[in-house]
Amino acid sequence: MRIGIDCRRILDINHGENAGVGHYVYYLIKNLLKIDKENEYYLFLYDHKIKVNEFQQENVKIIYFPGLENIGKIPFFYRHWFLPHVLKLYKLDVYHNPANIIPLCYFRKSVITIHDLAIYKNADWFPDHQYFTKSVTIPFSIRKAKKIIAVSESTKNDLIKFFKVKPGKIEVIYEGVEDFNQLVIDETKIKPELKVAKPYFLYLGTLEPRKNLVRLIEAFNEFQKENKDFKLILAGKTGWKYEPIFETISRLKLQNKVISVGYINKEEKIYLLRNSFAFVFPSLYEGFGLPILEAMNLGVPIVTSNIASIPELVIDNAVLADPYSVGSIRDALFRITKDNQLREKLTKKGRGIAQNFTWENCAKKTIEVYKSIK
Repeated sequence: MRIGIDCRRILDINHGENAGVGHYVYYLIKNLLKIDKENEYYLFLYDHKIKVNEFQQENVKIIYFPGLENIGKIPFFYRHWFLPHVLKLYKLDVYHNPANIIPLCYFRKSVITIHDLAIYKNADWFPDHQYFTKSVTIPFSIRKAKKIIAVSESTKNDLIKFFKVKPGKIEVIYEGVEDFNQLVIDETKIKPELKVAKPYFLYLGTLEPRKNLVRLIEAFNEFQKENKDFKLILAGKTGWKYEPIFETISRLKLQNKVISVGYINKEEKIYLLRNSFAFVFPSLYEGFGLPILEAMNLGVPIVTSNIASIPELVIDNAVLADPYSVGSIRDALFRITKDNQLREKLTKKGRGIAQNFTWENCAKKTIEVYKSIK
C-alpha cells in the first residue's frame, strides 16, 4: 500500500515539546516505520525547519509541500484546494490525517484520527474563529473518511452522539506512553525556578478554561489552610482565556503558593513529575489524557476528574473528583495526603496500568485500519 500521513502537527524533536497531537503523530510514525517494512509511507510536512531525518528508510518518502518556506499562516485556498492536488500526484491508497481534518477538495480514500470533540461539548472553551472548523471541515471529514480512529471509547461515543456515525466505522486505538523510568536527568540543567521545595502538587497542560484550573486553585486554597507546607505548580503554556487563572491566584493571595512555571521541556517535565507529591488534573473534558498516563508510568499518585475518558484510562487507580465541585476537588487533595496506604497502592498499580499503553500496539492496530480500507 501507498500510505500518506499528514505530518503538519508533528512533534519537532529538535526544538522542544509540543502538546497532544504532536506527540501522537511523532510516536505513531516512529513505531509504524519500526514494525512495517512492506508498505510505502509518504510523510507530508509543511514547515521546512522541521527535519525528520530519523524517519529516512527505504520505504519512506518525505515530502515538503511547495511554496511554504517563508510563510506564516497557511491560506485557506492552499490547504483545501492546492494541497489535495499535490496529494493526488502520489496516487495514495490511503491518506491519514492524525489531526481531524481532510482537505475539502480531497476525495480519495482517507482515515482521520479524532482526539476529542470538546468544541461540541462547550464552544466557550475555544476561540470564536474556529466556527468554520466546527461547522464545516470537521463534519465534512467525519462523513468522508472511510475509517475513523478514536483514541478512547469516550471519544467513540461522542462521535456516535454528535454525528450519528455508525459504530463499525470507528476503531478505538489507545495512544501509548513513553517509559520515563530509565531516563537519567541532568539536574544541573534544570532551571532554578523549577526546583521548588517539596511537597507540591503538579499540573501539566495548557492553561485554559477546559482544564478547570480556577476551581483547582480555589480547592487548593482551602486545602493549604491546613497544609501550609504544600505548593501547587502549574506547568504549561497559556492558552485561550487564561486570565482568570492568574486573577484567582491574585484574589486569593496565593502568589507564593501557586507557581506558574510556563512551558517546560521533556526533561523538566520528568523532573517535576518525579518530585511531585501527586499529579492533579481536574479537567472538564479529555478525549484521552496523556499526562495522566505519563504520571502513572512514573508511579505518581493522581487526583483527577470522574468524567469523559478519564475513568476509562485510570480504571480504579486515581482519586476521582467531581470537577465542577470545588469541595470535591479539595476533599480529593485531603484524601491523597492522609492515606499513605492509598498512595502506595496508586504508585504500584499505576505503573502496571501504564505498561498496557504502548506506541507499538497503537501502530500495529493502525496498520490494520489501513489494510481494512477498501
